[in-house]
Amino acid sequence: MADKFLIIGGGIAGLMTGIALQQSGFSVEIYEQAEEIKRVGAGITMAPNGMSALEILGLADQVKAMGNVSSKGIAIVDEAGKAITKLDDEKSAFSIYAIHRGDLQGILLHALKEGTLRLGSRCRDLVQNASGVALQMEDGSEVRGDYAIVADGIHSVARSRIFGKQPLRYAGYTCWRGVAKTWPKDADTKLFTETWGTKGRVGIVPLANQETYWFAVVGASENSIAHQAYELSHLVERFGSYHQPIRDILEATNPDKLIRGDIFDLEPMKSFAKGRVVLIGDAAHAMTPNLGQGGCQAMEDAIILRNYLKKIDNVELAFEAFSQARVGRIKKITERSRLIGKVAQLEAPFVCKVRNMGMRLAPVSAQRKQLDYIYDVDLDSGGV
Repeated sequence: MADKFLIIGGGIAGLMTGIALQQSGFSVEIYEQAEEIKRVGAGITMAPNGMSALEILGLADQVKAMGNVSSKGIAIVDEAGKAITKLDDEKSAFSIYAIHRGDLQGILLHALKEGTLRLGSRCRDLVQNASGVALQMEDGSEVRGDYAIVADGIHSVARSRIFGKQPLRYAGYTCWRGVAKTWPKDADTKLFTETWGTKGRVGIVPLANQETYWFAVVGASENSIAHQAYELSHLVERFGSYHQPIRDILEATNPDKLIRGDIFDLEPMKSFAKGRVVLIGDAAHAMTPNLGQGGCQAMEDAIILRNYLKKIDNVELAFEAFSQARVGRIKKITERSRLIGKVAQLEAPFVCKVRNMGMRLAPVSAQRKQLDYIYDVDLDSGGV
C-alpha cells in the first residue's frame, strides 16, 4: 500500500507541496483550519525562483495570465520619487510577477485532485511513532498517516509538538497592507516601486484587473498600542507628503479591508526534519518580507522535497536530505532579508541621505550579483 502523506496547512507551502507530490504519484491529504476558502489578503510577488517552481508544476502560465509583470523588477525610490537604485536595463533586471494572493490560491486549489483539501480541520497535536503519525484535531477526531509535512505557518502548533518551541524575532517594525481598486494615475503600471523615506516605507505594486497592492511599513515597538489604533486616514496623513501616486492609492483603498501586523521572523533552525515529520514554508523558515521570498521559498520547498522523495526510497532519509539541502540557503536568505529591513527602515534624515547616496553609487553589476544567489536556483540539484 502506498505511503500516505498528511500535510498540515493549506497555504502556499501546503498546496504547492500537495500538487507536487500528487503529480509524482504520492498519496496526499491536506488539513486546513479555515472553514472556507475566500479571496482574502492582499498581493504577493513572484520572483524568478518562485516562477521556476510554478513552471515545473505547469502553473506558471496561469499566474502570468492572472497577474501583472514588472520587467524591471522593483525600483527603490526616495520620498520625492527619485530613484535610489533600480535596474534600468531590462536585460540586467529580473522580471517580477504580482498577483492577488487569493487568485494564486485559486490556481493552486484547482491543480489539486478533488477531495485532497479538508477544510475546518484545526490540528492541535501531532504525534509520531515507529508505525506512523497521528493528527489530533480540535474537534476531538484523529487522522492517521505514514508521514507528516508541517506547513501551518510561523506560529505552527505542529512544529512546537515535534521540535519544541522555536524563538520568533521581532523585526522592529509593523506593516499595513491593502488593495486599491484602481491603477496608479500617470504611472507605469509595469514597474513596481518601494519608497524609502524618513517616515517609513511604502510599496506600490500594480496587479491585474486595475487593482493595486500596497504596503506601508513603520518602525514601532512590538504590540505598539498607538499603531494598533492606526486607521487608513492616519496612513494618508503620515505618507501624504510622499510622491504620487502614494496618496491617491491609499485614498482609493477601502478602509474596512486594511490588514496590519507586526513583522516577525523565525530564528533559523538547524534542521527541518525529525523522524516521520518535516517542516516546510513559514513553519520551517518564516522570514521578513523585505526580499519578497516567503512564498517563493515555500515553492522551492515543494519541488525540492518532491525531488528527494522520488530519488530516495526511505522517506525519513529523504526528509533528512531535504533538510540538509535547505537549511544553509534558507539561513542566508533569512538573515539577508532581516538586514535589508534594518537598512530600509532607517528614518534619521541625515542617515537616510547617506544611505541613499551610497546605494546610488553602487554599480548595477553589484545589485545583480546580490540577487543572483536568490533568483538563479537549480531546483533539480537541491536548490543551491
